[in-house]
Amino acid sequence: MKKRAIVFTAILLFAVGAVAYFIMPRFFETQEDTPWFTTGEAQAVAVTPVFSMNGLIDPLRIFDELYAPIGIALMGDYIVVADSMCDRVQIIGNDTSRRIGRHGRYGLSYYHAGAFIDGFLETAMFMKPSGVFATPCGGIIVTDTGNHAIRKIIGEFVITLAGNGTAGFRNGAEGQALFNAPRAAAANEAGYIFVADTLNHAIRRISPAGYVSLYAGAAGESGFADGTLYNARFFEPSGLYLTAEGVLYVADAANHAIRRIADGNVTTVAGQPGEAIRFSDYFHGGFTDGCNTLAMFNFPRDIARMPDGALLIADSLNHAIRLVTAQETRTLLGGGVAGFAHHSTENMRLTRPEGLATNGELLFISDTVNNRIVAVPLTERVLAGRPPRTQLLAETGLTINSRFAFRGDIRVFHGDTRIDMGRVAPWAQGDSIFIPIRPLLEALGADVHLNEDTGVLYIQIGETLTTLTRDRDYFILRGVMVTTLEEMLRLFPFTLEWFPELSLLVAYVPQDLRAAYV
Repeated sequence: MKKRAIVFTAILLFAVGAVAYFIMPRFFETQEDTPWFTTGEAQAVAVTPVFSMNGLIDPLRIFDELYAPIGIALMGDYIVVADSMCDRVQIIGNDTSRRIGRHGRYGLSYYHAGAFIDGFLETAMFMKPSGVFATPCGGIIVTDTGNHAIRKIIGEFVITLAGNGTAGFRNGAEGQALFNAPRAAAANEAGYIFVADTLNHAIRRISPAGYVSLYAGAAGESGFADGTLYNARFFEPSGLYLTAEGVLYVADAANHAIRRIADGNVTTVAGQPGEAIRFSDYFHGGFTDGCNTLAMFNFPRDIARMPDGALLIADSLNHAIRLVTAQETRTLLGGGVAGFAHHSTENMRLTRPEGLATNGELLFISDTVNNRIVAVPLTERVLAGRPPRTQLLAETGLTINSRFAFRGDIRVFHGDTRIDMGRVAPWAQGDSIFIPIRPLLEALGADVHLNEDTGVLYIQIGETLTTLTRDRDYFILRGVMVTTLEEMLRLFPFTLEWFPELSLLVAYVPQDLRAAYV
């Protein structure tokens, strides 16, 4: 009997150990030490050679080896990236990359598991860091979102400035203070650090002595209100930009607004909450350019600033980069439709951009869901922006309030002319929009020729020849060649703007490219 009990106990212990090994999260694999100067770790996905900070070499440089990058900062000739889902910070330069923070994994999965460990750069650990800020003295402040802490990379060490790994709200010194999923930080020359304490809906401040206090908003109380520091209300503030004069700009994400803190008051620069979402505390965002008081955003996540004072906004759920001047808001890149395209700025497509940094000549974008950093030259053409959606809509002669007795098919306009799409109308299915190729491209002046033997489709636009392969780039439906809206945007330098409220697509050709389409 005693022997049977021993055997049973051994089997039980083995079973418990197996469950712990295969199911319980554990840190079984850590990243190897990576020397400061290494080559080949940040190779270009799309173009070579590597980027140059002077903008002369491949300004559309794309970096890989990233998993959901969010915050970006510039530090001399290096880019600092909060590589969020890898639980680390990367410092990337010309043919060089250093990864700070090791990571484990959950069980046998490919999902990374962070932790809260200070120490040497090779052994320290983060958990889903969202923001990075390069200080003038060479340190890097990290908003360690998953650890609810503010960390700092200094020399060869990672230290904790405030927070202790527990979510909450408490003022106090260093380890006594509590945050709730902070996403961004900025510091001034006096050593004060401002923190977007996102899920506490507040802006916090850390003194040079390490004491954490409330700077603006109210602890744990969301809302949308301008006013004095403690009377103002925020809703998931996510991005910060601090000027040399001490003006603090806030990307107030869930209020879909850009806020300004100066002289003890909070004001709204652009944007506003939309209608309340039923059965939720959140509000609808929007996508409207024009006058700042009427402009609308959809979860703006980060802010960068041009030398002339204009603000660049990572408008995450509009998949766009917006520019806010003193007079107006306009769209520079992407917009409305998520995607992966970068071969020209006119039809660049992003998917949930959440981080920005600029040196005035190049704009660095964390294209978060596409797992890449994109560098775009800030030329006059880019800064001029895309035509407002309202302008594109006005060219059709329609308005958002138009009502139609339609059977529900998607209509495509070029200017004020509706394009006859033939016997297969465009349609939406899931997250994709499918479009007949020939009628749209021929309406824009392209020559379209299909090689029946090979299935290769040849498209001539001006002097540019593009080829599509059947069953890879397009497919045949009822004898009609069809592809997705995303594929169209990836391949051709024009804009297709989607108005879901009208089941309307507007084809737009940039003015200086129109000659190629006549």
